[in-house]
Amino acid sequence: MAVDGRGAADFVTARWSELEAVALLATLDPVGARETTAAALTAVRNRWAEVLEEGRPTATARDELLARLARSGARPRPRREPPAPTPVPEVLRTAAVDPADPDDPVPLSLLAALARETPGARAVLAAGVAWDDDTQARPPDDVRARLLDAHRSARAAAGLPSDDRLLGPDLVALVERLARTQPDPPDPAVLVEDRVRGMRRRSLVVGGALAAGVAATGWAVGAARDGSGGASAARRPAGAPTTAGPDDPAWTTTRQARSSERSTSRWPARGRLATDAGVRAVVDRSGHRARLLWADDVHGVRVVVAARFDDGTPPGSTRVEVWSGPLSTPAARLAGVPYAADVLHGSEDVVALGVPAPRGAVLVVLGRPGVRDGDFSPVVHPTAAGSVERTWRAVPVRDGVGSALVERPWGSAGRVRCGSYDGYVLVPTAWGAATQPGRGDPVAELVATVASATGLPRTRLRGEVVVDSIASGSVIDPFALSATDGDGRVVLTRVTTPEGAVVRAIEVHDDGRSTSPTRLDFGPFVVPADAGDEPAVVWLDDIRPGTGRYLVVVPAGGRTCRLLATSTGAHPLSKAVPLKGRSAVVPVLDAPGPSAVRLVVEDAAGRRTYDGVPPGGRDLFGAAVPGTTWLGLPADHA
Repeated sequence: MAVDGRGAADFVTARWSELEAVALLATLDPVGARETTAAALTAVRNRWAEVLEEGRPTATARDELLARLARSGARPRPRREPPAPTPVPEVLRTAAVDPADPDDPVPLSLLAALARETPGARAVLAAGVAWDDDTQARPPDDVRARLLDAHRSARAAAGLPSDDRLLGPDLVALVERLARTQPDPPDPAVLVEDRVRGMRRRSLVVGGALAAGVAATGWAVGAARDGSGGASAARRPAGAPTTAGPDDPAWTTTRQARSSERSTSRWPARGRLATDAGVRAVVDRSGHRARLLWADDVHGVRVVVAARFDDGTPPGSTRVEVWSGPLSTPAARLAGVPYAADVLHGSEDVVALGVPAPRGAVLVVLGRPGVRDGDFSPVVHPTAAGSVERTWRAVPVRDGVGSALVERPWGSAGRVRCGSYDGYVLVPTAWGAATQPGRGDPVAELVATVASATGLPRTRLRGEVVVDSIASGSVIDPFALSATDGDGRVVLTRVTTPEGAVVRAIEVHDDGRSTSPTRLDFGPFVVPADAGDEPAVVWLDDIRPGTGRYLVVVPAGGRTCRLLATSTGAHPLSKAVPLKGRSAVVPVLDAPGPSAVRLVVEDAAGRRTYDGVPPGGRDLFGAAVPGTTWLGLPADHA
């Protein structure tokens, strides 16, 4: 444990704030929130070596906290008796009020509604905001229904019509304001270490028989927390480091080692062909600083995977080089596999890639030996409601190595969950996953992207132009000079799937004044089918501290547009800006983000032709984007 102490201390310091924010909303008790956070991190620290071996320390800490918060609300009470509301301290009631609109009754109404829920339900709500994690459980429908009732009642009391689309942003703002009330502890790492040492000192005075009973109880609790159901195998105790076992320093990640080291640069080679002289010669002759990671025969294919460490590899990332061929192919005759992108950005301890196979495709996943399971999702499923769904299949992983035969090659949306990694999969160029924006028709580009991400044939997708309009020539760079002061161009495209899902994208060009880039792309975003013709608002940049620029695209046209805050007071964020064609570049003071703005469009007669929150959309590939809410749904459909 002493060897890992510094890494554990850094982890506690880094994760304290996000855990305590969830605990605060769950308990509505600043002191209790701090105690629960410290207890959860102490439990993780007590088995730090094991947590590192499992490869998911952040997820383990979050699970530990949520489990404790759920248990804190499990109090027996007479049947049919509703739970008593949790008392709300005055400091939280004061913090709940929106300083920009102190007369807005919505925040206090939502806080009162949350106080009537269980700590477990509040924890799930807060986790969706503070952790931005779609893998966490979502609140039950009845919880959401009660929050909607409170939201509608508060707006009615203020003389405002119901607008369920604002529930998500209002909850996000409330949770963020409450979290800011909690002062930072003097030193989170020291606080946790003191608790660990105290627990160890107490354990020394426990008699042998009692100690054995406590150990058995601890094992039983640990097994129950595994979520495996029933009796599970006892965890393997951390032993002495072995040459290439889970505890060997070779598997250390960059965050635990010196900044000059990469995890994969130190991995021992694995696979039944790892010691083959011909395989090693292929890697050595590649012309790059490379290290053999794995070589084996799987699913009818011989595969060799190496990590490259040339100067072009981004820090904190892994660049790969792969060779493959039919079974039993001599190493010298293996062919290199070109990839659409050969770098796993931000990943140093997991490699996930696809390899062509005689029948279908092979998925290869490499991680540290402690990683024992994985999941793979080849495509996304956008829905008419505006959500993005995935179907996952288990990938068997043994000692950090996994592979699976997939029925057919996948495209740009392939995603792997393995250990702490949850991200994309490297795809061979031959599978056609890469799209090259700016090379042709914007509609054809979006159709190709959606086809690659969903696995649907292009012929089954309907693409169309929603807006093709002139725009400000300085739309990309407001400070660049232009001799002609010409017009830019904005193109809003849309693709509809056979199930009625709508995917939109925006392509922006200036008049050529920018040196680089002269084009911006936004999307693709999935929006509700009934919002396919609604305006779009995207953030462009910050032209100065506190002032941002937004691009507004209005399919129906208009004379002017302006942006307002979504709070009840609806204070203006911008002046009315004339539309150029069907678009406008709007400067905004104290820019809050696209999901927190309301758009007002007026025609030449001064009539409001649009007044609402434009659909932010859901990223087609499942990434977290501005405009999504605590439910993981588009902000306009929360």
